Amino acid sequence: MKTLIQTKSIEMKYADKRALSDINMTIESGKIIGLLGPNGSGKTTLMKLIAGLLQPSSGYVIYPENAARGVESKAAISFMPDELRFPGYMTVADAFGFYSDMYPDYSKIRAEQMRELLNIDNSKAKLKTLSKGQKERVALALTFSRQTKLYLLDEPLGGIDPVGKKKIVDAILTMQLDDSSIVISTHLVKDIERIFDGVYFISNGNIAFSGDCDEMREQSGKTVEQKYLEVFDYESI
Repeated sequence: MKTLIQTKSIEMKYADKRALSDINMTIESGKIIGLLGPNGSGKTTLMKLIAGLLQPSSGYVIYPENAARGVESKAAISFMPDELRFPGYMTVADAFGFYSDMYPDYSKIRAEQMRELLNIDNSKAKLKTLSKGQKERVALALTFSRQTKLYLLDEPLGGIDPVGKKKIVDAILTMQLDDSSIVISTHLVKDIERIFDGVYFISNGNIAFSGDCDEMREQSGKTVEQKYLEVFDYESI
């Protein structure tokens, strides 16, 4: 299996606070990876570092096909942030038009497929008037409208009702390209664990556990959720 992206001894500090420490990850092509942990564990910071939006205090990221950090790395990655940020006057149609103009790898066919899968039919609606769940669906559709190597989804299930969560998970599976990988950060493990090939558990800025999901189930007889509860000592998620 081809290695798509790696992080090497990543550390991130804000003033005197350490947000991430000695993060070593390997993401292979064609995989869906869960980046799991409670809120505040460092998942979003790690996502932004991989996306090239932040510079680590030490360590480095090896990007797809050794792309240089910056324009080249961002061209290989489609990042869905935890909050959709566009000017308030923009409509849903404007957002898709922006992506079409901004990214050479934008695919109108993929965009329309995502809009159909997620029931996005309010093109004239202003983004600022949408509910949190509607914004999440638009953000996900925009992310997968690009045809690229790596998709980073930061908390894609936040604010989504149970039926909507299933549609989103099914859409992610549908839109994955054969040679692309998807990294999904979340603490809502039960809703999405069925699609993970591997997981990294993040606790207080450190990797507390990592592994292949099928091997974990075979060796320990535990689901991803059960392992998550064990590692974080939670009674429920």
